[in-house]
Amino acid sequence: MEKILLIINPRAGKKKNNDFFKKITNFFQTVTETAEIRYTESRGHAIELARSAQDFERVICIGGDGTLNEVCNGLMQLEKNIRPVLGYIPCGSTNDFARGIGLPKRLDKSLKLSLSEDINPIDIGFFNGDNIYSRYFTYVASFGLFTDISYNTDQRVKNKFGHMAYIFEGIKNLTELQKYKPFKLKIKTDDYYIEEEYIFGAVSNSTSLGGLVKLDKKNVKVNDGYFELLLIKKPDNFWALTDTVTRLYNKKYCFEKILFRHANNLTLESESPINWTLDGEFAGSFRNVNIKVCGESIKIARAEEVRTKPLLRKKLP
Repeated sequence: MEKILLIINPRAGKKKNNDFFKKITNFFQTVTETAEIRYTESRGHAIELARSAQDFERVICIGGDGTLNEVCNGLMQLEKNIRPVLGYIPCGSTNDFARGIGLPKRLDKSLKLSLSEDINPIDIGFFNGDNIYSRYFTYVASFGLFTDISYNTDQRVKNKFGHMAYIFEGIKNLTELQKYKPFKLKIKTDDYYIEEEYIFGAVSNSTSLGGLVKLDKKNVKVNDGYFELLLIKKPDNFWALTDTVTRLYNKKYCFEKILFRHANNLTLESESPINWTLDGEFAGSFRNVNIKVCGESIKIARAEEVRTKPLLRKKLP
């Protein structure tokens, strides 16, 4: 019988309480006799728990994107051939990663899926800032406009309003556009070089970023060895920004203020330090960043492939 480790963040999500987590633990105790339960006690604890999971066949993460980030960081420190299969029961405020790979919202369905034998590998990002700060991320590394929403939004507000908390904070960001200064960047990949000013940037492996920006499923595949690069120039005024956001929402990337490309090894240099977030959590300020894709690094139980058709990759002129 498969040996299972449950890593639960009891502080994750909207209006979660003891009854909610009791339903989860009761389910696993009913269907298997080999499930061990561990509750996270502080930031970084999930990394330690996952890093010590080499004797388990499956690790199931119960929490939000931040908890999943820590679990993946712990698993990536194990040798690839002994990494447990990852199950994920999303119960955070936004759950971008779960939304991106089509995990169900209903608890009963996500419980069953976490034990599924329908297992697919996913790519994991490796972030190295100024050769000092190194960390893995599951679905997005980002900077600029909107990226401070997650860590600037009070946790009590997140717990009360859930996803709407991010919407409220996003609207406030739009109204305070004038305070944002674009970053002068030099971006290098194996295929192209960019030197331009941008107000927002994301290197992602998901169709949902911060619950505010959506990418077309036709352009995203979670195990193709590439992440998606999205860059936005600063609009001239509020109305121009709303036009840009509308185009992003409608997945229309052919626009002078938007640059959309693919990359598997990216270096970014800026004249001044940039605040970065990884999977919605503040990661630090850096002038120089390297981001690499670690192909098919973690096996995850999930319902379906996000996309099956090959991507059409266009290089810059």
